Amino acid sequence: MASRDISLKRLKHYWPLYFFVLPSALLVATFSYYPAVSAMYHSFFRWNGEDISIFIGTANFKRVLGNYWLWIAVLLGFAGILYTSKAKTSKSDFFRIGASIFFLIASAGTMGVKGLLFDPRVMISQQGNALAALNIQEAGTKLGIGITVWGTLLMLAYLFISGENRSKWVYLLAPASFIAVSFLQALGFNAVFAWSIVMLVIGFAIWVVPAVEKLGNIENFRTFHAFASLGICIWALAKFAGGDPVLWSGFTVIGILICFNIVKMIPSVVTAVVIHRLNSDSANYWYRVLFVIPMIIPGMVGLLIWKFFFNPNEGLFNRILVSTRIMDVLYWFDGVMGWDGSVFQRGEMPVWLGNPNLVLPAFILWGFPWIGIVGVLIYLAGLQAIPDTVYEAAKLDGATSLQKFFHIEFPLILTQIRINLVLLVIGTLQTYAFILILFGDDGGPNGKLMVPGLFMFRSAFREAMAGYACSIGLVIFFFILILTEINNRYVRTEK
Repeated sequence: MASRDISLKRLKHYWPLYFFVLPSALLVATFSYYPAVSAMYHSFFRWNGEDISIFIGTANFKRVLGNYWLWIAVLLGFAGILYTSKAKTSKSDFFRIGASIFFLIASAGTMGVKGLLFDPRVMISQQGNALAALNIQEAGTKLGIGITVWGTLLMLAYLFISGENRSKWVYLLAPASFIAVSFLQALGFNAVFAWSIVMLVIGFAIWVVPAVEKLGNIENFRTFHAFASLGICIWALAKFAGGDPVLWSGFTVIGILICFNIVKMIPSVVTAVVIHRLNSDSANYWYRVLFVIPMIIPGMVGLLIWKFFFNPNEGLFNRILVSTRIMDVLYWFDGVMGWDGSVFQRGEMPVWLGNPNLVLPAFILWGFPWIGIVGVLIYLAGLQAIPDTVYEAAKLDGATSLQKFFHIEFPLILTQIRINLVLLVIGTLQTYAFILILFGDDGGPNGKLMVPGLFMFRSAFREAMAGYACSIGLVIFFFILILTEINNRYVRTEK
């Protein structure tokens, strides 16, 4: 039976039903909405979480963001693209051109006026001292590695992507952009300015060159470029707008973790597809059971197991690296990069959880092979909803296993992927408990894992700056809101 709206006139006949909902509504309001409203209120106060509360206006946000008016402008740009890009109207073009060209011009121009174009660690010194020579060598090494890696990807994309693919030029443009940025960084420009210039050139090309209109998916690429350009503007503001440097270095860590966590979704998708394709119903059932069993293992046990795994002397990870001779490659790479044994030193086992240069890679490797139990079950539920007639039609057309995955299974489980992606982004931006248990509130060696959530916890409970912590929480909230809205609007498919 279809649901019906209850008018005010009919409400007197149905009001007892609302008593069933009232307890849940009160609990949500008390334990969810009231703390959120309280955080918004106290973010404008110098508050220690107890008795001291002094109104200071937007001082907390100025400390977090620096020049918050610039942040508001970028936020309005995001909102404009989000709510107009689907229509492909003149208003949509206005916001996308503004982000792809004018925002980048403003960002690069501001860096030029303030003398922030060059990275002092790489910039060539006029005196020609030993430190400058070392920086030149380091820049040349990074340039060689960048050209090798991204040049190889460019060649592979050119050779193996069909010329009939309407998006081939986009795949070729991505590694080419990284190569261009590598050249600019080798010349001494900082990474933010290098990316601003490269993206600005691409922005002029996709909006000014008439021949671009004939390319496939150009409108979608213009939208993607606009979002990426605003992302670079956020990067520039985080680095140069005068906000809290500890907080924004934490957001850099979060950005790296989100990128790798998205890659970590792939094993779960592949595992779900393999289980779904099993012909034996009993094997299918027992594989599901085997994937559910690890859910009963306490998280603390898993943490201790992986902590022992990375133990420098007795842990399995270093033993595997030594037995497979990968450790020798790491020693060689340390010499090539000019790290002078600060990362991998011969005769010593790497201290993965104690070295500031290795703790983030160890955190990324944590949980290998990254098969999320809940994710596998969610993908399996989506795969089960695919009708058998679709597979039969694909079989009659002679579709291969890979074609079935890319043209049937992957598009039809995008809803489940979107759900997991939302949970992943929210979980990564809010993460800090795991780091707190493992390293304490110092964020690991040299504070390399001082993520925003942990910094918020530290500010509130160690430094007694609860009002400042509330302002940090609101900034995290807006980042989650923006990324979730982008995901909901663009990661979807018409079934």
